[in-house]
Amino acid sequence: MTRDEFAANDAPLQNEDIVICKRVFDHICATGHITGDDACDELATQIIYFYQHGVTSEDSLEQLLVSIVEKQR
Repeated sequence: MTRDEFAANDAPLQNEDIVICKRVFDHICATGHITGDDACDELATQIIYFYQHGVTSEDSLEQLLVSIVEKQR
């Protein structure tokens, strides 16, 4: 794969990105929206996906994921 083919949303997360994603994950889990290992794995995957695709505001990311989680119940 050439550098030109490497999409921006495939770039590795930086430390500050991981900190934001972890805070969102921890807060959603702490509020009881998620239980179980499979659900936690799925939540982590979704947080990273949406973050890499432009939802980088911590509040927006959390609102989006809480909305998705509640619809899946």
